[in-house]
Amino acid sequence: MNRHFRSDRILRHEERKSASSHIIQMIIIWIFACIIFLYFLVKNTGNIEITPKDYIIDRWASMLSLNTKLKWWVADWRYSLWVKYFAPRDITLMAWEYEAVRGTTVETFFTESIASPVHTDITITILPGWNMYDIDAYLVEKNIAKTGEFLRVASDRFAEYQTKYDWLTGVDSLEGFLYPDTYRVTKSATAHEVILKLLQGFENRIGESYRSQGKDAYQKLILASIVEREERVDANQPIVAGILEKRVREGIAMGADATVCVGYGKTQKECTPTFVATVINQKNPYNTRNTLGYPPTPIASVPLSAWGAATNPETSPYYYYLHDSDGVIHYARTNDEHVANKRKYLQ
Repeated sequence: MNRHFRSDRILRHEERKSASSHIIQMIIIWIFACIIFLYFLVKNTGNIEITPKDYIIDRWASMLSLNTKLKWWVADWRYSLWVKYFAPRDITLMAWEYEAVRGTTVETFFTESIASPVHTDITITILPGWNMYDIDAYLVEKNIAKTGEFLRVASDRFAEYQTKYDWLTGVDSLEGFLYPDTYRVTKSATAHEVILKLLQGFENRIGESYRSQGKDAYQKLILASIVEREERVDANQPIVAGILEKRVREGIAMGADATVCVGYGKTQKECTPTFVATVINQKNPYNTRNTLGYPPTPIASVPLSAWGAATNPETSPYYYYLHDSDGVIHYARTNDEHVANKRKYLQ
C-alpha cells in the first residue's frame, strides 16, 4: 500500500510538472508571437498612407516631431519606434512646403516628397507703422523666428549692420530703418536674413534722400515714424508733420500718444487706449506729453509717404489735431478750439 501511494504521488507530481512546463511553453510562444506582431506592426508604419495635401515643415522640426506637427495621427509609440529602427537614414529636413499626393505613405513622404519641395520661397508683408515688436510677433506667426529672436538678432548683430549701411552710423537701434513692404524670402530664412531684406528696402527707397538731410536726417526719421502712426491718410501727413515740428520748435510738448507704448515694448495690438490711459502720466522718454522734444528713436517703420511729409512739412496755423470715431482728422489753432473739438467729436 505504501509503495502504491508513493507511486500515485510521484505520478501526480510528474503530471503537475508537465502541466507547468506546458504553460511556460505557451507563455513563451505567446510572448514570441506578440514580439513578431509588434515587429511587423512597427515595420509596417512606413506603409501607412497620409492625407494628400501640402505640408509645411518649420525650421525646428525633426523626423521624430513630424507625426505630431503634421497631424498624421499614427500612434506616437509606434511612429517613434519606426523612426528609430526602420526610417530611411540620411534624411535632411529643410523648412519648406512639401506635397503629398494620393498614395503617399509615411516612408515615401521622406524618400520622395522631401526631395521635391513645392515652393522655393514665401511672401512676408511688413506694414507701415509697425515697430520692431510688431515685426518680431509677425515672424513668429510665419514660423520664421521664435519669440524674441528677431529683437535679439537686431541687437546682437547691430554693429555688423552698421558696417554695411552708413546711415546707421551714430544711432543705436534699427527702429525706423526697417522698410515696410512685401518681400519674398526662402522658407528657411532666418531673422538675420529678414533684417537684411528690410534694411536693403530702406536703402533702395529712402537711403539717398536720408543722406541728403545731413545732420537732421535721424530727427526727420523720428518725426516721420510718429507722423505715420498719428495719421494714416497720406494727404494729411504733411500738415501733421508741420504741427508736430512747430510744437517742438516752440518748446511745446509734442503730445503724440502714439509714441508712449514703445517705451514699454508694446506692439500696436497691445497699445490700446486703455493701456495708454494707465501710463500716460508716467515719466518715460517716449512719453511726448510730459517730455519735451523728440523721443530718443523712431517709433515705427517709415514708408515713403511719411518720410516725404517729415522732410517737407506743410506750414499751417494749427497747433492741435484729433481724430473722431470715424478716423477723420480735425485741426485747431488754439487750445480752446481743441477743447471744443473734443466736445464735438469725442463725446
